[in-house]
Amino acid sequence: MFKKFILAASVATLPLLIGNAVHAQDTVAVIVKATTSEYWQWVFKGAEAAGKDLNVKIEQLGSPKDDAVAQISILESAAGKKPSAIVIAPTIFEALGDPIAAVSKAGTPVIVIDSGAKTDAYASFLTTNNEAGGKAAADAMAQCIKERTGKAAGKVAFLTAMAGHESLDSRDKGFKDGIAAYPDIKIVGNRVANNEEAEGMSLTADMLTKDADLAGVFADNAQMGTGAGTSISEKKLGDKFCLVAFDADKGEVEHLNDGSIYALIIQDPYMMGYAGVWNGYAAAHGVRLPKFVDTGVGAVTKANMGDAAYAGLLDVTKRKLSPFTGN
Repeated sequence: MFKKFILAASVATLPLLIGNAVHAQDTVAVIVKATTSEYWQWVFKGAEAAGKDLNVKIEQLGSPKDDAVAQISILESAAGKKPSAIVIAPTIFEALGDPIAAVSKAGTPVIVIDSGAKTDAYASFLTTNNEAGGKAAADAMAQCIKERTGKAAGKVAFLTAMAGHESLDSRDKGFKDGIAAYPDIKIVGNRVANNEEAEGMSLTADMLTKDADLAGVFADNAQMGTGAGTSISEKKLGDKFCLVAFDADKGEVEHLNDGSIYALIIQDPYMMGYAGVWNGYAAAHGVRLPKFVDTGVGAVTKANMGDAAYAGLLDVTKRKLSPFTGN
């Protein structure tokens, strides 16, 4: 079951804390990794919804594709405009640490989402527990292999979208640690792509060609999942091969539905955007925030993808927010 996001009570009651004081409209800059990615568009959708609820102006920023140098420039430019707060998903862990710290030191609250950076100079960090997600992928892989062969045994590999991303590194670590709990399943390979769907497809086909005994592949983000799913679909291996992928973009959901993907490890980018803006607004008005917030992770298969609880997590257009009741 998907672990629900818990919004801090102090943030939820923020309008009461601020009272009826008149303020100029707040602006929150939201900086994502890659504006062309469906995942980051979901983040923007959440940010837009929060901006509407709070009467906050949202600036949607980011480079078309993952680019640490470009993101640092965007961050510095955004900070120079003195927004109320900045929400950022760092591209590269090492590279973004000092720039984020500099912005915080200069007096603009920074909310980090999705991936970490080499600094603790931020107001709050909202993210998926990516190691837990990687372990969930390992469990789903073992379950798939057992369902299809009668035993959790065989050779598997994993696709890494890009090196140096804290979130991806954590997913891969979780997957490797999780597979270690199944002594008869062995990891025999890892390929690193350039976060390109076509390359994920090509690398999957190459692994299948070179190792006919390969039982499954874990793809650690949406681009890898969609690319690998296309490869499995073209080879008509859906009922024989075990593909587990992170995220839930349109292509991945289609492959889940047609059986090319066995399971999706889903996170909550909409809530990262929504709560990121809420937390930025709160920090700008002096509210102390939790340093770390787990936004949830879950596993979806074709068998349970129709559950109402997953509707808004598989299709952002179906997302509905309701009061949190503690479940």
